[in-house]
Amino acid sequence: MEKTALTFCPGHISGWFRQMPDKEGNPSSVGGGIVITEGVFAEAKKSDELSVKICYVDRSGNAVAEIYGSNVIEYAMQSLGITAEITTRSILPMSSGFGLSAASLLASLKAVSDIFDLKMSNKDIAKIANSTEIHFKTGLGDVAACMNGGYICRKTPGIDGKIIRRYDMEKPISTVTFGPLRTDTVLKDPKAMERIKDAFRDECPKSPEDFFRISREFAENSGLISDKVREVLDECALRNIPASMTMLGNGVFAYGEKAPGILSKFGDVYMMKMSPNGFVSQNKN
Repeated sequence: MEKTALTFCPGHISGWFRQMPDKEGNPSSVGGGIVITEGVFAEAKKSDELSVKICYVDRSGNAVAEIYGSNVIEYAMQSLGITAEITTRSILPMSSGFGLSAASLLASLKAVSDIFDLKMSNKDIAKIANSTEIHFKTGLGDVAACMNGGYICRKTPGIDGKIIRRYDMEKPISTVTFGPLRTDTVLKDPKAMERIKDAFRDECPKSPEDFFRISREFAENSGLISDKVREVLDECALRNIPASMTMLGNGVFAYGEKAPGILSKFGDVYMMKMSPNGFVSQNKN
């Protein structure tokens, strides 16, 4: 039987952020978010050629769409001089504020490290993933977040930055999305980035409800809320359901048992919880 390695990296929903260079001067950010139990599985096996397949699956694990090739993952593998056959799987949609670019990179690099017995530490893997994210402008803080679990407050930028993690977010998290909002498009818009800078408050949450309060205040002041997102947020507010806009994604995430029934009026609801862990190996055979 051909040897394979399987890994998993949780996704990350960002609630608020501000662009800030790391200590090397590379683009990075500070802010807050939730590491979530849904994310990306990656399977790797040795091959004479580098190939990547991105699979979107339904809740039963059946493939609903497949994309061949990934500039981001291929760039990371080429930096290692690795040729492998890599397949990623996720039920979550890309470019919708779930940190899947970072999750795909971390899971794929971890799988390749396992299959080739590279003995790379999680820190080594995160460095490559982070430099790849910087190169493609696909994320500013997701790699640092997904190195561990919890809901987080990133006080200083970069994967070596100070991160405060809390683990008392126990209720379910519901999300609904209305299509992609490309991170690189927003990051390249000076006016949008200026509004985001002005909306940012250097504050860390003391509870799950506090997290959603800070997120909502940021969303309101960021100028990024679409009409559809506004409709959902208003409905949640009427029913005292903590909710905010996924950053950066054209969607809403909400907290508690009442949220799925409200969000389901607006589209397909993805259910998840706060993840207690970061990216991990699943098995090796």
